[in-house]
Amino acid sequence: MPPPRLSPLLSLLLWLLAAALAVATFFHQNRTGPTYPLRGVVDTDRGQVAFIFLRSEEIGTGLQIMVKEPLPAGISGTVRWRRYKSPDAWTETPMAPGAFRFSRRGEVEEIKGFGVVLPSLPERAGKYEYLVFLDDGSGRRSVTGEKPIHARYKAPVPRWVLVPHILAIFLSLMLALRTGFQALAGGPLRGLVRVTIASLLLGAFVLGPIVQHYAFGVWWSGIPFGFDWTDNKVLVELAAWCLAALVVAQPRRARPAILGAALVTLAIYLIPHSVFGSEYDYTRGGGHGTAGAVNPKGL
Repeated sequence: MPPPRLSPLLSLLLWLLAAALAVATFFHQNRTGPTYPLRGVVDTDRGQVAFIFLRSEEIGTGLQIMVKEPLPAGISGTVRWRRYKSPDAWTETPMAPGAFRFSRRGEVEEIKGFGVVLPSLPERAGKYEYLVFLDDGSGRRSVTGEKPIHARYKAPVPRWVLVPHILAIFLSLMLALRTGFQALAGGPLRGLVRVTIASLLLGAFVLGPIVQHYAFGVWWSGIPFGFDWTDNKVLVELAAWCLAALVVAQPRRARPAILGAALVTLAIYLIPHSVFGSEYDYTRGGGHGTAGAVNPKGL
């Protein structure tokens, strides 16, 4: 006999719980990924200084490194930078007053204060590494200690593919969590497993490669072509759900397999985005997960 359907109230509560957990997990992915600027406040002897350090930028746009008004009197700053994985010597550039505009996923933000604009890198997945020093008159110190900040370049991705990709990935996460809750509650599972796999295929294996090709010039950089964690993570997720689909008709095995697949999905999304992702290596003129420099006639 097929398992009984859940009551409408319980089903609604599980959908709301899955949606809330998906939003929280997506927020974590967003905040820990390189697309989100590093923001914070540092204490100096003359007062607090708020900063915004970009960790991702599009080819053709200079990398802006900023501290915000209001600034305590007598504060000065310097940025020490070079291309990551390159033979470059470190360069130091003093920060200067100005207004800085940067965009992130179509939203434009303007910051007044002082900062530095580094020249755009032409290579997809080329990176800068930089440290920001503030001097309050008693000596300068790095805002982030001895650890440099890394900022990666990518080619522009059209919104017509980026937005559906993000929505499909979010939908697949929410469906995976909802299916896991269904396994715990004891309701029917076959339909939810199917739509979970379908949304994952659409977001990660159809739209995902298109986004990656626009950004880095390659369609896939995971197994068997590379070790990009972003690609390999969704392979692991798909394998877990395919295993669940194989045993979905066997009640004793289905629920543990589906609950396991949901937990695998949640664990994958708790890993920061783009860890061990595409990266250009200037010491050897190539890299993994990237086609390198863009076409000089256009992106």
